[in-house]
Amino acid sequence: MRRWMRAAIPFAALTVLITGTLIVHAIETPDTDDPEYLTPDRVEQISGGTLAERLRARGVRVDRMTSTEDAVEAIKGTRSGATLFLPAPDLADLSSIRGLPEDTRVVAVNPSGSALRRGDWPVETAGSHWTTRVTGPACTDDLAVAAGPAAVLRTAYQPLEGASICYSGALVTMRVDRAYTLTVVGSPDVFRDDRIAEHGNAALAVGLLSDHPRVVWLDVHERDRPEPTTPPPYSPEPAVTGDGPPGTGNGTGDGDGDGSGQGDAEPGDGPAPSATDGAGQASGPQQNPLFEAFPPALWATLLLLALILLALAAAAARRLGTPAAEPLPSRVPANETMLGHARLYQRGRAREQSLDILIAAARRRITTHLALPADAGVEDIAAKSGLPVRYVRDILDGEPPRSNADMVEAAIVLQALVDRVTTPREGEQS
Repeated sequence: MRRWMRAAIPFAALTVLITGTLIVHAIETPDTDDPEYLTPDRVEQISGGTLAERLRARGVRVDRMTSTEDAVEAIKGTRSGATLFLPAPDLADLSSIRGLPEDTRVVAVNPSGSALRRGDWPVETAGSHWTTRVTGPACTDDLAVAAGPAAVLRTAYQPLEGASICYSGALVTMRVDRAYTLTVVGSPDVFRDDRIAEHGNAALAVGLLSDHPRVVWLDVHERDRPEPTTPPPYSPEPAVTGDGPPGTGNGTGDGDGDGSGQGDAEPGDGPAPSATDGAGQASGPQQNPLFEAFPPALWATLLLLALILLALAAAAARRLGTPAAEPLPSRVPANETMLGHARLYQRGRAREQSLDILIAAARRRITTHLALPADAGVEDIAAKSGLPVRYVRDILDGEPPRSNADMVEAAIVLQALVDRVTTPREGEQS
């Protein structure tokens, strides 16, 4: 039991540590469906009220919209250009923003790969980190250079065509379909109330949203796009003969069609209809949302920890199990050797092995005293010593002890056998 606990406790402690870390990280990571997440109407930890106040102080008009359709209509009605701020692009209806005016700027915060594909944006994710990192601009963009280092690197992006890349791919600006300007930001930390005062976050956030005199802030916290619909199953209309409506005949032009016209469509003729994802593109195999919820670095870390645990278990395996008898490398006083061996066997609860050693020593003394070979059997020992065979067999070939009391009793009986065989009887010469 103790051996099992020594092997299980480290694994259990590590499992608890990893599980606790994941739980704390999930609690500390804000959810886009939280009503306080980057909303301009509140000043909370994960809200954007501080950013909205700073924009208004600069003379920028901030209009909060709660639907993508209303936000697009508001931007189309702006004559001097506007900025569409998407704090949660994964929840927005990105298919409706494709017709924005050319002087519009769209700022999307940490969009996922599926959101990028749904918006038909020429950019893709290039990696993610466990937490947001502070990094320098490393580019020539005037806005990024003026802001300096900022906590913006959590998701990195790679544009598919020419674009401005800053902060190691965490800030990418490009033109979409030669129309509006798109800027993807790799982390929401620069816009949050509890992070905006750190590093160059405030300068970067305000600079991104103050390019136009009006900001349309899309504040959505639930899915704001139509769900993909499955097309109805294909069911061809039955062929009509005789006096039917125009276009419903068999293509022969008369009522006595022979069915050989080209106007009839048989089931199975032509390509079958394929399901789409709601944007006109065929839907591929769905990925497991569990793997998309955590960055690849987490799975790599867990795999590395598992390999480390296996290596530690393999290194400790030589210390598991009962002690093995080995010759001593140097001479040690007999009393110390006996006590050391006894403690080792006691710690390992190796009662059977301990009794085997005592029996081997007893056999050696008995066979030497009786002038028998070392491998003499129980019958030979009993015949030579004049003792009953069953008595000798029960002692030398008995059942292994199941408790410490059985071990002590077996040792006492064994010593009594040795004393009875080796002690000279009355009338015999010693």
